[in-house]
Amino acid sequence: MEKLFWGMVGCCTLVFGILLGAYLNKIGVIGSEPETVAETVSDGEDSDDEVTTELSLDELTAQVQSLVEDSQDNYATAMLVFDDEEKASQAEESGSAVSRPDKSETENQVRTNEAVDPDRNGSHEYFLEEEPSTEENSDEQSSSTESAPESKNDGEYQYQLYSDHVVITKYLGTKSDLVIPDTIEGQPVTELGASSFASSASLVRVDVPDDVTTIGDNAFKSCALLVSAQLPSSLTSLGMGAFDTCTALVSVNVPNGVTQIKDRTFNNCLELKNITLSKGLTSIGKLAFFGCAKMELEKLPTGLTTIDDQAFFSCAKVNAALPKGLTKLGVSAFEDCTAMETVNIPAGVETVSNNAFSGCTGITELTFRNGTTVISDNAFAGCEKITETILPRTLVSIGLDAFSGCTELASVEIPRNTLSIRSGAFSGTKLTEVTVTKTCSYQEDSFPEGVTVNNY
Repeated sequence: MEKLFWGMVGCCTLVFGILLGAYLNKIGVIGSEPETVAETVSDGEDSDDEVTTELSLDELTAQVQSLVEDSQDNYATAMLVFDDEEKASQAEESGSAVSRPDKSETENQVRTNEAVDPDRNGSHEYFLEEEPSTEENSDEQSSSTESAPESKNDGEYQYQLYSDHVVITKYLGTKSDLVIPDTIEGQPVTELGASSFASSASLVRVDVPDDVTTIGDNAFKSCALLVSAQLPSSLTSLGMGAFDTCTALVSVNVPNGVTQIKDRTFNNCLELKNITLSKGLTSIGKLAFFGCAKMELEKLPTGLTTIDDQAFFSCAKVNAALPKGLTKLGVSAFEDCTAMETVNIPAGVETVSNNAFSGCTGITELTFRNGTTVISDNAFAGCEKITETILPRTLVSIGLDAFSGCTELASVEIPRNTLSIRSGAFSGTKLTEVTVTKTCSYQEDSFPEGVTVNNY
């Protein structure tokens, strides 16, 4: 059909060109310049009698114009036929039948070049992206209005009232023994917002209701008199600094739904003694238990993978074995945890960070799983009760003062893969002899004065 279309267009163009050329020739633009055109007409039987008719310029112009209009009509008709064929082809592909208009209908539907098909673009008044319907906009606005909370104040709490729950944003009361209500205005309390109970001057004991799933950042920060906090089993999120600097806090439980103890959660809880950690715990953040000197902790959750910087800094009574799945041991993670006795570094810990166990004067047994590649600066500095250790075969580097001040360390096996032993690494130990590879780089003061250094 496409070939037919272009054939008709070509014929129309050719006819138009011939007529235009004849016209220009007759009026003198091409060739001679006659002012009139003589048309010889035979009168039938008497061929000797000839009648010459002169056509004026206006009459020739009218004839050419008529031919041009006929060409336009033919072109428009061809376009309609082509459109109909295309629609029929599309209908056949989609499995629907489309009836074709007969010739008379096609002729009645011929449009001039200036006409625009009202069905083009599916009767839309625009050609780009469709405007969203007013009904959809209305539904979205209605939904947004319904979900927007209403700020309330009942004299004891400021809160956000939603259609299906309540978020407490500020405690206004002065109770010392507080049981937070399960519901407010018939809706369950599901969240204690950021800083919602912070700096309370009266709160001593708090019982959080069962439906609460989230305790926001700094929720109970600096509650100087708070001694005990009972958290619900529904809790899944405990915010950063939630109990930061609650210096009187003695006991708290962390429900099993909580997977993270975030940064500074129990920072400087100086009296914290009894704590139950979530069995689902995977990470302990920076300064999470910083300065909790009285906290007694003998077991860490088996799923724990991250202990971040200063997480248990100066927690003097912590004596917990490291879980096998641990992969990160942060800077000063257990620094000054003097109660620790046995340390076994898991295989997943590639780097024992700076000061990780510095000042852990109670450690008597130190072992490594193969996997550790770096023992960083001061990692075990001052661990004076360690008498011997076998370093992992994977170890590449031993940092500055890594074992300095380990005054009882008399025997150490340095692996063949170790390439660097930095200054003071074993200074102040009882080592008299060590063996390293010929390619290992070490300093004059890496070992105690007078030590014998052998090569593999």
